Amino acid sequence: MNESRAARYQRLRRRAEAVSAAAGALLLVACAATPAGEWLAAWARRNAAGVPAPWRAVTEVALFVGLLALALEVLAIPTVLYLAAKRRPSSAGRPTSDSVARPGFEGRGVLSAQLQTAAFGVIAAVIVGMVVHVAATETGGWWWLTTGLTLSVILAAAVRGVSTLIARAGGVQPLGDAGLSARLSAVSESAGVPVAGIFEWRASDDETHSASVTGFGRGRRVLIAPELVRDWSRDEITVVVAHELSHHKHHDLIQSLILDALLMSAALAASDAALWAAGIPASALTALPLIALTASAIWLAATPFRHALSRWQERRADQFALAVTGEADAFAAAVRRVGDRNLIEDRPDRLTRWFFHRHPTIEERLAMAGKR
Repeated sequence: MNESRAARYQRLRRRAEAVSAAAGALLLVACAATPAGEWLAAWARRNAAGVPAPWRAVTEVALFVGLLALALEVLAIPTVLYLAAKRRPSSAGRPTSDSVARPGFEGRGVLSAQLQTAAFGVIAAVIVGMVVHVAATETGGWWWLTTGLTLSVILAAAVRGVSTLIARAGGVQPLGDAGLSARLSAVSESAGVPVAGIFEWRASDDETHSASVTGFGRGRRVLIAPELVRDWSRDEITVVVAHELSHHKHHDLIQSLILDALLMSAALAASDAALWAAGIPASALTALPLIALTASAIWLAATPFRHALSRWQERRADQFALAVTGEADAFAAAVRRVGDRNLIEDRPDRLTRWFFHRHPTIEERLAMAGKR
């Protein structure tokens, strides 16, 4: 029953996200191919007129991109609320661990979380817009390469900064189960990935993460969600942590960042070609919607390659966890728990796997453990 509900939810999710993406693309097309882009640029220039000359151009970019990004985030809100409603418990009363299924949360909590996400999205878009503008102004025809390299460095720094912030965040406390802590420390040593400690992360009431390994080198920390500590067996927690340790041992994050950097530069190069064909200088405000539209199209087309790398990394991490722990039964139980919690369909078709799945299917993961 859960499998059919999961398949139905994932199908609805894909359709809703496709509609949301199409709406966003239409907005970018309108700004790139109609007077709407000029109107928005004129509005930004008017409101930045009083800013001193050295900062005026940057302020214009911030206003132009900020308003456009805000509009895109607003378009995404209906999709978020719709999918949240679909994740509520079924009429039969089967609960999910999604935050919207918790009493008192519902749409208000989902909307609050989306507003926080939107704020980060707008800030990120403004930063990208400024990088593009400065690169186009200072490096001319090589703006796309300069932008790609700069954004790659910013992304890598942000990922490392987030890892450090999470490791030092409030709500992180030493794991109370001394036996489990000792076992996980032994697994980390056996895996060749030393950690500074094992912690329980009570970051928020609605968190849905399971376990993660943050930080770098001997400063790594294992963070475990309260749900796992409360409801999962020690064996299940151990295989999940071993899986996460594999990503650090094999430098999976660095591999993903390198691929993303290459694809980002290729997308920006395609954007430069689109600007040349349209006769728009890269330094113009009206160039930004066309850059975003072209780069997004290239990024979407490259999704199968990015997800293929992710699935290969996740498959290797599964194999690593099984080899290090030898807990095939616990591995299978953990896979089923995660699938049930996140409403993951067991047997998606090939096209769905290419464009939407970063992990091997549940069926493939269970077969790997001999528990299919």
